[in-house]
Amino acid sequence: MALDTLRKGAGRTFGLILVGLLVVSFAIWGIADIFTGYGSQTLIRVGDTDINSQDYLRAQQDVLRSMSQQAGRSLSMQEARALGLETRALERLVGGAAVDTHANHLGLGISDDALLAQIMKDPSFQDPEGNFSPIAFQQALRTIGMNEAAYLYSLREQNLRRQLLTTVGDVSSSPQVLVDALNRFNQERRSLRYVLVSEAAAGTVAAPTEEALKTYYDNHPAKFTQPEYRKLGILAVTPDTVKDQIAISEDDLKAAYEAQKDKLGEPERRHLQQIALPDMEAAKAASEKIKAGTDFVQVAKDLGLSESDIDLGSVARSELADPAIAEEAFKLDANAVSEPIAGKLGSVVLIRVTAIEPGKTKTYEEAKPDIEKQILKDHASGAIFDMHDRVEDELAAGSTLEEAATKLSLDYQLIDQVDREGRKPDGSTVTLPAQKEVLIGAFATDTGIENDPIDARDEGVVWYEVLGVTPEQLKPFDQVRDEVAKDWQAEETRKQVAKFSQDLVTALSSGSKTLEDVAKELSVEVLPTSPLKRDDVTVNVLPPAVAQAFTLPKGGYGSAPSGVEEGRIVFQVADVVAPEPLDERAAKRLKTQLGLLMSEDTIAEYFGALESRYGVSVNQQALAKLVGTSEQP
Repeated sequence: MALDTLRKGAGRTFGLILVGLLVVSFAIWGIADIFTGYGSQTLIRVGDTDINSQDYLRAQQDVLRSMSQQAGRSLSMQEARALGLETRALERLVGGAAVDTHANHLGLGISDDALLAQIMKDPSFQDPEGNFSPIAFQQALRTIGMNEAAYLYSLREQNLRRQLLTTVGDVSSSPQVLVDALNRFNQERRSLRYVLVSEAAAGTVAAPTEEALKTYYDNHPAKFTQPEYRKLGILAVTPDTVKDQIAISEDDLKAAYEAQKDKLGEPERRHLQQIALPDMEAAKAASEKIKAGTDFVQVAKDLGLSESDIDLGSVARSELADPAIAEEAFKLDANAVSEPIAGKLGSVVLIRVTAIEPGKTKTYEEAKPDIEKQILKDHASGAIFDMHDRVEDELAAGSTLEEAATKLSLDYQLIDQVDREGRKPDGSTVTLPAQKEVLIGAFATDTGIENDPIDARDEGVVWYEVLGVTPEQLKPFDQVRDEVAKDWQAEETRKQVAKFSQDLVTALSSGSKTLEDVAKELSVEVLPTSPLKRDDVTVNVLPPAVAQAFTLPKGGYGSAPSGVEEGRIVFQVADVVAPEPLDERAAKRLKTQLGLLMSEDTIAEYFGALESRYGVSVNQQALAKLVGTSEQP
């Protein structure tokens, strides 16, 4: 065993184990076939690299942990799946396997000596004196459930992946012309002058003929198609179903209230502005300027920051990532500016509080219903599990879902018609436990099929059956004639207002009219805007208008929807405000951002090329079964 070298060369005091570093490295670089079990069924194949079900489940758990960390709380499997858990796990596995296959085809490798040197230097396996500790090493391996051979194998693959991806993603320094162009794109502003063009200004649209309505109906079938509806039978065992079996005393409720009353109700919120400085010296210099009378926003602008750059919005204490900054920010009075704050995450900032919204704590009586529901959820799992078994026994004995509900005194809910989105024909919506999962399942099965119940976690267990299907169908013209007429009228009005507005733009561009002339004809005012960036909007000036304005020269004219019914605006680009030259710090930050983006694009292209070269095959049946049954948290 190659690691015998380490045993012979080390015999020092047992030190601190930083196992978390190992876990993080596995999460970052994936696992692919590192943990492939012998004889296991292949789930995914990339080139000559196989991925089995155990690989997938481990990757799934890694991604779930990562998503929970990003969300700031523990996500359930259902929540994570709704956010793309399965796709992320597959991307990680397929990407990792593609890189492994490429490394193998290139004949790349890492020597045992290099791996041993890396392990010797790893702080996770060192004692307080900085020497390798075999005890720490063995305990770390036990913690992550690996032996020495498996760890060496995984470390070798991690290093190969890292080297390949680092090499592929290494881009040359962003050229200054690109930095300047991006700065101009991000920071250039345009001021507009505009007039409002109402529907009435363009004239009245003539009444449609019957032929025009039928033509519109024929050309827009999707608008007038009735969705597929399904008749469902639902049996749900929820905490509320079994609440009579759970005793919750008034003392229990009061104790729970006392334990969490500080978290109930609405927390205090503060509208904050923050200037981030490179170091304490710069922060003190900025602080002295503010104390001498310079406005907080002006100090930020002098540092190359806009007002939007420093606006943190209205936040609660818990929403600030750095606890040190949060502590100081919530000590300040309204309109006060903090002393320089050295955050625990390494930043140095100045904070100004522009507004304070006091918090409110719920009284016991106000909080009691929610507390009771929470305690009921916490204590209901055992009773729900018992009822689940009783329902399954009834079904196994030949009872229908409705008969099982009747025998066990449970509610059987009959939904006559519902579409995929949970809407009834009259437009109202249904309310079900685990509604999304139930509807997905109901529209993926058919009548007469016995379906597995859905584990709704805190909401209990839900059985469902499809009792009938009403196919998607085009509604008869006579039934939707009024709806057709309304939509036709709206479209024709939009066309007429657009043509009228474009005629105004043509007249303005030719110089035969001024914007003031147009305003006088329409009996409206010429309205100005503040300087707008590409992603800014303001009243009446929506994204289409802003996007168009950035394609026009100074003095150019355009037209776009105003957002007021079918009305539009006709506008002129009054001024083009060039961005301030980048200072050294801002230029460096922008170069770094460009470098990261270019690196990410290059690596994405690399992954795509590898997957195309080696091919990816998926055992869809095995994957569907695995995804449908892997409910571990």
